[in-house]
Amino acid sequence: MSTSTAQLDQADVFARDGFDVTGYINEMFPSEDSLVGLDPLIGNLKQKIRRVDGDILMAVRQQSSSGNRARQDLSKAKLVIEDLFVKTNEIRRKAEQSEVMVQEICRDIKKLDYAKQHLTHTITALRRLAMLVTAVDQLQRSTERQEYGECAHLLEAVQQLAGHFSSFVQIPKVAELSGRLSALQKSLQMNVQREFELLGVGEDKPNPLLLDRLRACCLVVDALGFSAREDLIDRVCKKEMGVYAQIFSSTGETASLDRMERRYNWLRKRLKAREEVWAVFPESWRVPQLLCLMFCNITKTQLAEILDSKAAELGGNVEGLLIAVKSTRDFEAEMAQKFGGGPAQPEAEDEDRGLDEGDDNSPASRVRQRYERMFREKQRVGEDSLAMGGSHPPQAASETAARTAFPGSVSSVFTPHLHVYVDAEERGLRERLDVLVREETWKAWEDAQQTNVLRSSSELFAEIKKSLQRCSKFVSKGPALFQLCTAFQRQLQAYAGKLVGRLPKTNMGLTTGTATAGSADWQVKLVDEDVPVICTIIATAEYCGDVVGALGRSIAKMLDPPFGQQVDVMGEEDEFQAVITSALNVLLLGLETRLEASLTQMARISWSSLESVGDQSDFVNSFSKTLSELGPKIGSALNDNHFRFFCDKLANSLAPRFFEAIFRCRKIGEAGSQQLLLDTQAIKGLLLEFPTAGRPNSVAAPSFATFVGREMGKAEALLKVVGSRPENLVENFFTLMPAGAAPDFQRVIELKVLRRQEQQSLVEAFSRRIGRGHAAGSAGTGQPAASTSASGAQARERPPRQSMSDPTREAAQLPGVSGGAGAALAASSAGPAAAGLPSSGTPPPLRPTASSSSFTGATGLSALSMPRGTGPPPATGELSSRFRFGANTAAARAQAVAGSATDRMRESFAAMKNINLGFSRRSEGM
Repeated sequence: MSTSTAQLDQADVFARDGFDVTGYINEMFPSEDSLVGLDPLIGNLKQKIRRVDGDILMAVRQQSSSGNRARQDLSKAKLVIEDLFVKTNEIRRKAEQSEVMVQEICRDIKKLDYAKQHLTHTITALRRLAMLVTAVDQLQRSTERQEYGECAHLLEAVQQLAGHFSSFVQIPKVAELSGRLSALQKSLQMNVQREFELLGVGEDKPNPLLLDRLRACCLVVDALGFSAREDLIDRVCKKEMGVYAQIFSSTGETASLDRMERRYNWLRKRLKAREEVWAVFPESWRVPQLLCLMFCNITKTQLAEILDSKAAELGGNVEGLLIAVKSTRDFEAEMAQKFGGGPAQPEAEDEDRGLDEGDDNSPASRVRQRYERMFREKQRVGEDSLAMGGSHPPQAASETAARTAFPGSVSSVFTPHLHVYVDAEERGLRERLDVLVREETWKAWEDAQQTNVLRSSSELFAEIKKSLQRCSKFVSKGPALFQLCTAFQRQLQAYAGKLVGRLPKTNMGLTTGTATAGSADWQVKLVDEDVPVICTIIATAEYCGDVVGALGRSIAKMLDPPFGQQVDVMGEEDEFQAVITSALNVLLLGLETRLEASLTQMARISWSSLESVGDQSDFVNSFSKTLSELGPKIGSALNDNHFRFFCDKLANSLAPRFFEAIFRCRKIGEAGSQQLLLDTQAIKGLLLEFPTAGRPNSVAAPSFATFVGREMGKAEALLKVVGSRPENLVENFFTLMPAGAAPDFQRVIELKVLRRQEQQSLVEAFSRRIGRGHAAGSAGTGQPAASTSASGAQARERPPRQSMSDPTREAAQLPGVSGGAGAALAASSAGPAAAGLPSSGTPPPLRPTASSSSFTGATGLSALSMPRGTGPPPATGELSSRFRFGANTAAARAQAVAGSATDRMRESFAAMKNINLGFSRRSEGM
């Protein structure tokens, strides 16, 4: 019963703890048979409980005993800490007592040390005072006996001893000695000055005993200090310059620029005659140098008065002024070299070749010269900085002072009056220029280093260089040289004007113009003798532009700052470039004036009455003759850049003019259009061969050939349209002239031989054609069709069905063209590649003003002509082929066009008479 109760109690405990007691018992005792092991289990549990109770009791007992031990240990630790605190306080107390004891000991030691120092200083001061008293007494006795050598030594010692008593001036004895010393110094200074007054100013040799005594006096003055030394030097220099002032003055006979050299010679003789006197002074005093500087100041003052009083007379005495300036600059350089120990200017050796070096524009030469100048400048700056910093001996500072003091010390007075020299130089150069131009043969100078250059240009620059070298070497490198440079720039501009004045003029008296039909104002009557003159002027202007640039760089290096940075010769270079442009324009207008006669002759031919196609027309022969006469002369005389530019401008002007000349023809029939097409191909060949004129083994540049082929191809396309049959005219117009508009078509109709009814039908067909094209475009976009007059712009924007630069396909579409005739026409029409627009430009060295000759307004064919302002591209290949124009130009043209023999070409021409120029209409799908 008790066991069951215990189990129930335990079950209650487990139930409270959330343990399923019933389940646990059921698992241990699943059946009644298993209850046999219940008593042994209960016995085991009771034993475990008893062991656990024993362990708890033992732990409680141990815990109570450990707390007592901890309290005992804490009490012992507190006792130890209190004992340690007592001992620390005792140690601090003993340390304070030791510190007090040490301070008392040190206090006694310091008192003894201070007493020793004061005693030492007192003994030293008493000794120095005794020495000072003795030295002052000795100095007084030496002063009374005028023993200046002994006085100098004693004075240095007395001054050094007196420096120790500077803080004891309130002591009576020290104040007394200071007063005696000051009195002795004044007495010595007065005695020394009286001794130097005994030195005469004559050129007689002074007494050697006096010189010895003066050397000792200099030692005394050196000991007296800087003020006494400067006072003595000033007295001596003024005494010497008193003689100079008596001999030379700013009034009287000596007040003349012609006597400048006498002034400098007097000083040179004076320095040489009194070398023994100057040797008396210490070298560090630089008495001769200071004397020369005073001489320069006096001379500058007198010269200023002389120049101001005779300013009106300087214009008539420029030579005397230059002599005075030269002698003055030579004297300054001599003095700087004499007292500076070397050349006054390290770059003096470069002055003679400064202008010549400027002509060398090679990159290696410029780099070498720049680094040489940088090295010399760095070396000079380093020497000057060391001298001024005291790293060198005292004479280094003297040399630096001399270099900076003498240059310009006298010559600067001439600067405000050198304008008369500049005016004289400019006047002389102007007169020389007039003589050179008047005597000029206008032929290339055979002795010139540059080929095809006028003699006057070389001699003009030679005169300018000589004048600039003379000014920089003997006159000035400052404002005068800068003004002279400006004066020469004006004369160079005048020379450029004289070169332009020699050029042939247009009928309006100008050197510029644009070749236009119906006006003769632009025409230039160019004779054969003018061509070499113009080419020589072009070469001379190019030479002058190059030399002006090199001359400007040389002058900038020669000028003193800041004038070197103000030199600008761009204006003169532009002037000579303008001369080149004007000369090339005159040459071009002269050639076009001669070619105008050929174009006029072409317009006067009755092309409508021509019945058959024959050899090339007479106007082509005249055209060929003009080019064959002038081409070799121009090509051989101009350089590559200029001749390339000339060819480009010729093609840029002539091709549109030829195109417009076709419209000046009254009427053109079918045979006339074929003959004109042949003539056009011949003229295109002449233009393509023109860049080889006078240049063996040269070929035209591809860009030039492309431009000529494209521009002359427009004329060929126009003639093919004009020669078409009426029923094929509209189709051929849109095929060969895809950029044409209604006014262009109207001009083509007026040029072609048609009856009024045919013209009306062609206009209606053209209107229907552009109407269909516009309607098709509107249907695609949903917009209504525009009127016929507004469809011209759309026609210009239509993509071409066939490129104008594909003459082979054009010739292949001509019905009736076969065999040799078809091949000849295809080969003649192909020419150079005309597809693509080449970039336009001008040669880099030229700055021409492009003229515009775009055909707009009345001409109507604005889309078929390229504005002349854009210009053809410059040729890029080598131009060195000979210009060939034979007498039998017709056979030459036939051979170049067909590439066959003369008889075969004649058969082709005969076959072309029956060519049907109608173009088959392509399918709408094309």
